[in-house]
Amino acid sequence: MNSPSARHYWAAASTTGDRRPAPGAQLEVRCHRRLRGPHTGGGALLRQVVPELAEHQPALVTARATEVLAIAPDLLPLVPDAPQTLTSIAEGAERTRFYSADRTGRLAHGIAELLTDWARRLHPEGVVVAFRELAQADPTDRELVAVLLRRCDPRVLTLVVEIDAVEQDGSVGDALEAALTGYADRVAPAVRLRSVLPPGADPAQLFVDSDGTAADPELRRAYEALPADERARRHTDRAAELTARNEPGVRLGALPYHLEHGTDPAGAGAGACVRAADACFDLGCYEAAMDLGLRARLLFGDERPKEYWTVTHRIGACLSYLGRGEAAFDYFAELRAGSTEPAVHMNACYMVAMLHTRHLPKHLQDHDTALAWINTAIAIADSEADPHRRTFAGAFMRNGRALVDMHRGDLDGALALVERGIAMTDADLGPDEQLLHRSVLLFNRAQILAAQGDHAAALRDYDVLISRDPDYGDYYFERAAERRADNRYAEALADYAEAIRLNPAFHEAHCNRADFLRELGEEEGALRDLDRALELEPDHLDSLVNRADVLMALDLGERAAADVAAGLALDPVNVHLLTARGSLSAEAGDTEAAEADFAAALRTDPGFVAAWANRAVLRYSAGRLAEALDDLDRAIELGDDAVLRANRALALQDLGDHDRALADLDLAVPALGEQSPDLFHRRGLSRHLLGDLEGARSDWRAHLTGYGSGEASPFRAQIERYAADLLAGCEAPGGAPGR
Repeated sequence: MNSPSARHYWAAASTTGDRRPAPGAQLEVRCHRRLRGPHTGGGALLRQVVPELAEHQPALVTARATEVLAIAPDLLPLVPDAPQTLTSIAEGAERTRFYSADRTGRLAHGIAELLTDWARRLHPEGVVVAFRELAQADPTDRELVAVLLRRCDPRVLTLVVEIDAVEQDGSVGDALEAALTGYADRVAPAVRLRSVLPPGADPAQLFVDSDGTAADPELRRAYEALPADERARRHTDRAAELTARNEPGVRLGALPYHLEHGTDPAGAGAGACVRAADACFDLGCYEAAMDLGLRARLLFGDERPKEYWTVTHRIGACLSYLGRGEAAFDYFAELRAGSTEPAVHMNACYMVAMLHTRHLPKHLQDHDTALAWINTAIAIADSEADPHRRTFAGAFMRNGRALVDMHRGDLDGALALVERGIAMTDADLGPDEQLLHRSVLLFNRAQILAAQGDHAAALRDYDVLISRDPDYGDYYFERAAERRADNRYAEALADYAEAIRLNPAFHEAHCNRADFLRELGEEEGALRDLDRALELEPDHLDSLVNRADVLMALDLGERAAADVAAGLALDPVNVHLLTARGSLSAEAGDTEAAEADFAAALRTDPGFVAAWANRAVLRYSAGRLAEALDDLDRAIELGDDAVLRANRALALQDLGDHDRALADLDLAVPALGEQSPDLFHRRGLSRHLLGDLEGARSDWRAHLTGYGSGEASPFRAQIERYAADLLAGCEAPGGAPGR
């Protein structure tokens, strides 16, 4: 976490950054997407840091191998034993699973932690890293810098971020603007000296050789003054030079740029953009994939080759995965209107079905409409002439139909479809063919079995999946939930730990493990996981709610109040947080504020049991017994619970209604009596007053034996008044009731 007094620096992009003396080494990182596309800046930084780490602290590199290779794949020789999953090694038609859009954020968190470790261990005097050209950066680099600003302690690793305050859309944009505002101080720009061209230099060629990133207006003017055919020739020559270098990153940035401006834009240029779009799509860099796809479409002009429809489909898929599914419909409609290829229609129908059942916002989803689209996709798949393609496509489309059926509540139908898909592929494929696609089918079967409550069968499938793909962290995450449901607690915890080890910055795993630890009574362990979850996602509302609850359970009211305030800033009518704030106010003695919060929670959700129950406690403590009883009646009506019954029995006893109190206690004592021996006393009291003297004596005896040696019953005097002989019979050495 950042120190409140230490800050990063934000400089205008026309400067070289903060020129005040700074301790330690300074690295400069160029982020212009035209150089290497996604992760241009992140990759440049890692190429400066990882070699030093590999030499002096190789274990740190190994621990972050996934992040390092996802951002800078050319560092593979320095990263031994890198995890490999079926997803990461699948190519072409075998790639049937794609990364979620939030993967790039997870990678950024892993890099933030790697850089912090690097700076602390190898540069304890401090390091300054300057990021340049962020206005022209891919969203992956902007996201990375935003995470670094928030996660890196400026006393250890200081960032100088060069970017103007205002861009075309009126802001720095995305999460970077908030991070700069929250964690960086504006610094006075230092004038960058104008570069002096060497004698005989060709300014136009310098612009081309900069891959179109040179900011010097003299270079740009010289480039623009070239005849169009000369500009194109120079771009093509530069592309040939870059191709000869065989550097992976340039294929996603500089190479498509030069070829689309070269001598064959519709051929070589469009092809380079298509290949780069495919690569970015496979990496989960969907903004870059979409940008490259749109550029390719323009280069094709009026032509509509197969690649045109491929990138059009990619653009629609990118929009879907990025949560902008409503904008994707036009692209899938264009596919259906512009092509007569069955495969194009099949895949478009599949994606439209996925939009309706999965990718649209919840309130816009229509699972019945999705069913119609996916059935069309299945019909087209089953009409494929080639038997192997028919099997593959038919199994894939049925897998999609199974998802639709799950969302429609037809688990049996979903299971039958997945089972058929598995049988089709097993009959048609060899044991080592289409492993990723088959693992997707098996994974979906496990999920359906889990939803049906067949945890043993689901676990068998997860065991097989992990044996085939042992570095895929999501499988351990899902198996942990099944082991938890199967009461295999130690194994479930081991799976959560493995999921967290394999998946960079796995927020959900920490949240779920925290919930599990609370169930096991390990509040402090749960708090550590929730602290980690909120370190990764500070605005995650459920994590704030859960951590506030844990903090209140641990009597850390001040920290709980901070989480409640943060959560209510995000969601002012959140009933959990309003109720928590009401409870905190009640503990502080501010009954008026507590009443107001409980009332606000109940206005938002009259069915929220905790607000009724907590207000009942507040009113009972204030002596408003009838109102407390009304609240408890309502709470029990909404969600019957032994604790609520026990509380209502107390109010009923105080009101003299021992018949109802006894009825509640008869339900509460079997569930809670072993942990709360005082309930036996209370039931004994009602039994005594209702004339059941033997029952009362039995309960009081159980109450007294519930206290261990050295403990005294707080109701000793009352029991002595009614049944002194019980005290004599249960008296332990030292005068305390014994067992």
